[in-house]
Amino acid sequence: MAGRPRRKKPWRPAQRLALSVRFIGGESNGSYIRRLADANGIRDQEFWPMFGTPLRKDGVPDDPRYREGYLNAAALDRLLVMTGRSVGELQSALPNLRTKRLLSTAGGPAWDWPWDTRGCFLVRMCEVCARIKGTAWDSYLAADATWQVCAAHGRWLDNRRNHEAAAIPLSAVPEVADAHRLRVLLERRLGAGGQAVFADAYAIASCWWNIPVFNAPVWRTRRRALGSAGRDELRVAPLVFYPEAVHLAYRLAARERQCQRGALTEDADRAWLEKAGSLLKEWGIPVPEGLAVVEEWMVRHPPASVGRAGLEERESDVERPARGRYRRLSLPAPHTGLALDTDSTFVDRSCLPWRLGDLITTQLRPAPRGWSLGGRA
Repeated sequence: MAGRPRRKKPWRPAQRLALSVRFIGGESNGSYIRRLADANGIRDQEFWPMFGTPLRKDGVPDDPRYREGYLNAAALDRLLVMTGRSVGELQSALPNLRTKRLLSTAGGPAWDWPWDTRGCFLVRMCEVCARIKGTAWDSYLAADATWQVCAAHGRWLDNRRNHEAAAIPLSAVPEVADAHRLRVLLERRLGAGGQAVFADAYAIASCWWNIPVFNAPVWRTRRRALGSAGRDELRVAPLVFYPEAVHLAYRLAARERQCQRGALTEDADRAWLEKAGSLLKEWGIPVPEGLAVVEEWMVRHPPASVGRAGLEERESDVERPARGRYRRLSLPAPHTGLALDTDSTFVDRSCLPWRLGDLITTQLRPAPRGWSLGGRA
């Protein structure tokens, strides 16, 4: 396939298009290029061949709602000329135009719409953002999860395609948008380590959600507050437990910080677990059973035993911003061997095995303290 795009005639130099469109941060290639073609009155089937050759003989531009289009470096060069944008501008706005996600195809400008796209979910963007950007199209984000949060306009976004399943307003559950702001702050402050601990907290919350008797009462309250949207349990599950997952991530990050500094004693670890138990009690989650799930995370994140010299050496390897409380958290050891490349999804960042919607009919994997419970998919 790498040698497929061959062209007897040399490519004419690309020409600047008459009209451009505003960027939508995180947009998919297919969505952006469709908007660009529409603004210039060109059909998709005619527009894509203007900046490359399809890799497959039957290659045609697909529907951006369901699949994503990719370019090689030569096709990106042509797109730069056509849009009048710099490579930095395009790659900043469109994650699937970044260097590591370009097609490796040589032999001239080329593009493809692969059937199986790893590490990318197409999430319909916030309709308020779309109106502000001046587009009437259904625009899509290239996301690493099946959902996203638009904190600016209080919308929960996901990959549902039908118009009846539009973005979910968060006005009835403002704590979700507040929690998202806290998550963004955590990940900005702590970097890769912050992303890892949130992925773990999300996995723990997913496990609690998968088993109904572990569910916090407030989750049912939020579902009811969402009205008709709340009837689709699996769709709204990440939304209803999102605040608890974010708050748990802060607790996990505090312990991981102590671990990496070599400052976590047995007494401190017990005290941390007791505080975690108090948090579960506050949420109404059965404490012994819910903590067993947290303890599985602790097993994977054991206290580090390092002397002062080792501590200083470790800290010297971590980028430290000017203000100490914004100091980065290096990637925890259990996460360094995971698939954290450009093709990984959000759930791949967790060192825990639980996934939202797993049908648990026999036992948890691993089963906390031997519990064997029915679950839901």
